[in-house]
Amino acid sequence: MKNVTGTAFIVAEFRAEENEEAIPLYTDPVVKIWLNEETKKIANQIAHNSPAAKEMVKLRTKYFDDVLSNQILGGCKQVVILGSGLDSRAARINGEKVTYFEIDDRATLQLKKETLKANKVTANVRYIPGDYVKEGLISLLHQSEFDFARPTYFLWEGNTTLLGKKDVIFVLEQIRDNVTNFRVSFDYMSEQVILRTTGYQDINDYIDKYESMYAPWITGFENIATLADELNLKVIENFSTADLHAQYRPGRSLESNLFKFYFVCTLENVVGGVS
Repeated sequence: MKNVTGTAFIVAEFRAEENEEAIPLYTDPVVKIWLNEETKKIANQIAHNSPAAKEMVKLRTKYFDDVLSNQILGGCKQVVILGSGLDSRAARINGEKVTYFEIDDRATLQLKKETLKANKVTANVRYIPGDYVKEGLISLLHQSEFDFARPTYFLWEGNTTLLGKKDVIFVLEQIRDNVTNFRVSFDYMSEQVILRTTGYQDINDYIDKYESMYAPWITGFENIATLADELNLKVIENFSTADLHAQYRPGRSLESNLFKFYFVCTLENVVGGVS
């Protein structure tokens, strides 16, 4: 569970379960090609110990799917997915002449490419093996015929909490300073969660269980508008997953107080966004 590929399988299992809902938030017919009884068993174990994790993955998937679809409808032709794991959006959310760029470790991308091909799933995607923090996001994009002048949507899912704050800021600065016209969506934790100052013991217990199985959460942001202002970016949307839950799952009760402190947001460069 401590390698990126293993984590990708768990997230994929959580995402796939939504397909079984009577009225699913989204449909992902592709994700099943990576899953088997072993991945399901491990995912069930994680969900048993940290039940909120599964629902948070589903909520953020729905939000990011919707934003991505709207960007493509608005004319965006380039999509960059950072730490893409087993993300299936290049195969299931596409448009005419839309090119995806996916960045992750070589082993994950190789497995992904081979499995998609074996299952005859097509996607207009350029795989970029590498570490976008250590090697530099812009350096990696330069190697892949990325057009820095084209409107671009960056999707950064499930990464920021595990990175150092300076690295999160560095990635956003690289995008801001090198891409002419963009929007970027990502999820993040409140800093109160990282500091154990939410006042909710169930949240502290959740973090302890999660970190014992996976990795420590090291970065959170208390006010995303402040971060955006400091970076000369504009906040387009910012929702807690409790907000999303109320919108997407009316009538269902929250499984954890953590939803109030886990957010998704979309930012753009101040000179204008993709749409």
